[in-house]
Amino acid sequence: MASTTSKVLAGCGVGCLLVVIMGVGAGFMGYRWVKDTTETAEEAGRIGRELEETYGPARAFVPAPGPGVPSDRMEVFLAVRDALTESREELASAVRGLASAAEDGGVASGFRVAGAGVSLAPRTLAFVSARNQALLDAGMGVGEYCWIYWFTYEAWLGHPADDSELHDFMEEHNSEHGSVQIHVDGGMEPERITWQLRRDITAMLHNLENALAADPDQADLLEAVTAELVELDADPGRVPWQDGLPEAFAVGLAPYRERLEATYSSATNPFELRELE
Repeated sequence: MASTTSKVLAGCGVGCLLVVIMGVGAGFMGYRWVKDTTETAEEAGRIGRELEETYGPARAFVPAPGPGVPSDRMEVFLAVRDALTESREELASAVRGLASAAEDGGVASGFRVAGAGVSLAPRTLAFVSARNQALLDAGMGVGEYCWIYWFTYEAWLGHPADDSELHDFMEEHNSEHGSVQIHVDGGMEPERITWQLRRDITAMLHNLENALAADPDQADLLEAVTAELVELDADPGRVPWQDGLPEAFAVGLAPYRERLEATYSSATNPFELRELE
């Protein structure tokens, strides 16, 4: 059996799938878990490919050249968020289950954490699959969804890109319990999440800059976007509009504040924009 002093939650090839590295035989239950999880991953990947074929890669999305988010697209976004309520709550419950399993520390706690980690994997994949299906049903691509998620939750409402109950729990747990260490790899590290968001949103800001440049009536918005791109180029660690959304871009968002906050979860935030690789 692998050392009980270290339990590692690691990301595998699909990018968001979490598995517990344990030196034990899989047995029938292990076989069923792998089979079911693989099938869920394949379905999520299939829908993801259909989304990309229909709407193009996320970074190719061109935001509407104006302030705020067009009301009809905001309603579509919120409909997708509402459709994910059950799946989001199930994933949040699995994330919080890790903290509950690790409360006492020690070897027994390590096995409870391992079991909780196993339940996290299929719920993560189910969440990504549900998101992709909801987007497909609603007529929205991953790029537009990513843009509105960042624009509203992070740039406007101020939730950090790496906001994560999972990572907060791991940081606290690992500092208090040296015998059982928990880690997440495979693209789920806070730095990696922030890097991916910066990469994709910066590309979309360049697309927006080009769209605004074609409209002489949008000079103020163009200036704000160009200034932010200069800041991003000068500071590789900067997240787009990390100091807050410029007022010129926040027009029309206030009526949606309550509905947006009601569908935000720090437990699921790290998984919200994941794509299967």
